[in-house]
This record gives sequence, C-alpha cells and structure tokens, in this order.
Amino acid sequence: MANPIHRGKQAISVTCCLFPLVTGLAMGASLASTARAADARAESLELQVKAAFLYNFAKFVEWPSDARAAGGNGSLAFCVFGDDPLFFTLTQSLAGKTINGRALIAREAGGPRGVQRCDIAFIGAAERKRMDQVLDAFAGAGVLSISDLNQFTRHGGMIEITRKDDKFAFAINIDAVNRNGLRISSKLLQLAEVVHQSDELRRKP
Repeated sequence: MANPIHRGKQAISVTCCLFPLVTGLAMGASLASTARAADARAESLELQVKAAFLYNFAKFVEWPSDARAAGGNGSLAFCVFGDDPLFFTLTQSLAGKTINGRALIAREAGGPRGVQRCDIAFIGAAERKRMDQVLDAFAGAGVLSISDLNQFTRHGGMIEITRKDDKFAFAINIDAVNRNGLRISSKLLQLAEVVHQSDELRRKP
C-alpha cells in the first residue's frame, strides 16, 4: 500500500520546483507584453509627430499657384508613399482641418505615377530603393516632398525629418524648393538646417 504521506511530500516537492519556473515564465510574459505595449505607444507617438510635422510644414509653404489644387475642389492633397501606418495616422490627424480655407485630404500613393494628385508627398521606408525614381517623378511638379529617409535632402528631396534620441529636427533643401517654384516662409527656414547641396549624391558616379 502506498504511503499517502510520501505522495504528499512528492506533490509538494514538485509544486515547489515548478512554482519558480511558472512564476518566472509569467513574469517574463508580463514584461514582454509591457515592452510591446511601450513600443506600440512609442511608435504611435512617432507617427503622430510626423503627421503634425506634415501639417505644420504645409502651413508655411506657398505653391506656384493656389489654383493648382491637386486635391480637387480647392483642397490640399497629402500623399503618402510607402508608409501605411503614417497614412492612417495622417488621415485621422487631418480630419476637419483646413489651411488658408482649403480642406485637407490624405491619399495613399501607389507609386510615382500618383504624383500629379499630390500637393505634399511623404516618401516612406518602403520606397527607399527607388527614392531617386520617385523624386524624378516629382521634378517640376510643384509637390512638396518630405521624408525621414537618411540623406533625403542631399538626394534632391525638399524636407528631411531627422531624429536623434527623443528629439526631432528637420533640414530643408532650398535649391530643390526653388527649383519647383515653391516658397517656404522664412519663419520655417529659421527653424531648419538649410541644405544647398542640390542632388549631390545623385551626381556622383
């Protein structure tokens, strides 16, 4: 006949051994979940910051002709190339807002051919490999090109959003702006790093 006391001790012993393991796994899962939540919040905040940058940049820009209105019906069209999360955030951010009486709309652009439907265009990471091709499509189109891709302005883009630690800044390629007939307020230029090296990287063999 089995000894019930022995079985009880065995059960207690196994439970004692498993408890730290189960607790550790639970804590690890909890910490991982907390880390994921923190990452999601940080990503959401970064998207909101970028959306706010795009909106505020547009307030300090004059296009070759206000009658151009790529958005249609006098509206301003914000296009996003290669960044779905930003497109959704921007759509929400622009809802109900206007600039100089013009309604604001967000469009998801599938490629360079969509440039004629844009007044402001953000080029995301998914377009990194064909950044020059996209910028070529923008040439002379009067579209304010913006990106957070490294050295975007030196490739001929107009505004490059940069981040160091938790601080955001931006650079403006004034040559590219002038070449496309846009005018940027001196108030915005005073806050930016002004770049004059127009298409520097693209000209290198």
